[in-house]
Amino acid sequence: MTAREEGVALDGTLALCQYHTNGFAHHELEAIAEYRRQVSLRPYFDLEELLQGATDLDTALRGRAEELARWHEALTDLMNDPRLENERRRTRLSGPPFDEHGKGPYPAAVARYLSFAAEDYHNHRAGYEYAITVRALARLHAAVTYPPETRRVDFNNKALSRW
Repeated sequence: MTAREEGVALDGTLALCQYHTNGFAHHELEAIAEYRRQVSLRPYFDLEELLQGATDLDTALRGRAEELARWHEALTDLMNDPRLENERRRTRLSGPPFDEHGKGPYPAAVARYLSFAAEDYHNHRAGYEYAITVRALARLHAAVTYPPETRRVDFNNKALSRW
């Protein structure tokens, strides 16, 4: 699949609109498409999904740890991909630090995508670590007795919530 075809396939996730911001350049879409081909995990860890295809839970959890390591490596490689660098950074050797509005190391659209990709990785890893903790406490099927997983604070309802 070419980067252009992949770009069409990515339209659902990359077609966000932000005013006064340039969209992705062709070479940026190519780099992102390569990254997405390397990463096969979903943003959120699903223990039930892992258990469905597993004959041995410990082996499945170790396998997922290896997949997470590959995901981390792919994300790090993407962040270091020169195709994603801000053009201004390439020509500027010194001066004040760059800001988060497209004047930093990445154009604004790329910085936003990298933030979302990193959040997906961290959410999946947190879910995986929660499952490992429950497993280590030998409460895999009695997770009700272990504190539930939380992701954020809901100030309006004064509660901790998962997503």
